[in-house]
Amino acid sequence: MKKDYIGIDLGSANTLIYSSFKDSIVYHEPTCIALDLVSKEVKEIGFLASKLAGKTPYHYSVIYPVEHGIVEDDEAAFLYLDTVLKSLKLDRRKGHDTIIFTAPSNTGKANKRTLLQLGKKLGAKEVIIESQAKIAALGCGDSVFAPTATLLCQIGAGVSDVCCLSLGEIVYASSTFIAGLTFDEAIRRYMIQNQHLSIGLKSAEYLKMRVGSVASLPENRLAEVKGKDTMTSLPSSIVVSSGEIKNALIPLANFISLKISDVIASLPEELIADLKSSGLILSGGGALLSGMRDYLQNLLSIPVRLADKPLEVTLEGFRSYSKILEEKSPK
Repeated sequence: MKKDYIGIDLGSANTLIYSSFKDSIVYHEPTCIALDLVSKEVKEIGFLASKLAGKTPYHYSVIYPVEHGIVEDDEAAFLYLDTVLKSLKLDRRKGHDTIIFTAPSNTGKANKRTLLQLGKKLGAKEVIIESQAKIAALGCGDSVFAPTATLLCQIGAGVSDVCCLSLGEIVYASSTFIAGLTFDEAIRRYMIQNQHLSIGLKSAEYLKMRVGSVASLPENRLAEVKGKDTMTSLPSSIVVSSGEIKNALIPLANFISLKISDVIASLPEELIADLKSSGLILSGGGALLSGMRDYLQNLLSIPVRLADKPLEVTLEGFRSYSKILEEKSPK
């Protein structure tokens, strides 16, 4: 009987679930759950739960169970995934389902143990934990199984994962917490320190997407943001330019480039030579930051290109990985 492989990318900001039976992404919403603290009842999950953040009564709690790619609240994570899988009507009583979790390449034993226990509680007969960057690289396709270097940097919300593959397996990988949410926090802190305006992370993300860039733009983009004046504690607003936001983002982009450099320096000479032609592939939401490709290309002195569909590489990666597992499983 053909197995149903369920791929779960349990991210800091969003969770993506792939079903090999349906051969598609069946869920893609925020990793967020709203609980009633008195009755312990799940009130909302995903997008609806995230809309409640900061607006709930005292007996409600809005929880993001994953931070920087690590499960920090295993009970909330189980309630979240259990509710999601039930709503998707994925039949987990067959006892032959395999759950594939993605995790940062440098994830520790404690997080792996948590994911294994989580998969078992969800009813999986087999639980596999795989590198986020490897799944993303498999999703990019090109020559991953050839005896050449495939270098990829997956910039997610909570983690930037870097790996080099050859013959379809990881040669060296590393990860850092400097990622999309860190960019948002840097913008928030910049606004407090330089504009005396306290804003939320949602507003900081808006600025990042609207005027954020690590490149010198021909025109200075402008955006208005609202928040609390730190001097008067009254509502206020200000117009911010892309040049100002760049000052907050450049140090973080530079740190990611150093992490990629560390991975390159750890490779055998023959694979490093391959990178002069194959270069680096960028994927994930953070890769869409304006100017990121050119910035890394200038610093690393190798070709850098954006994945064809940077937000969908996980789908293709799960699809390829489940086919590999199916071919290896006994008939």
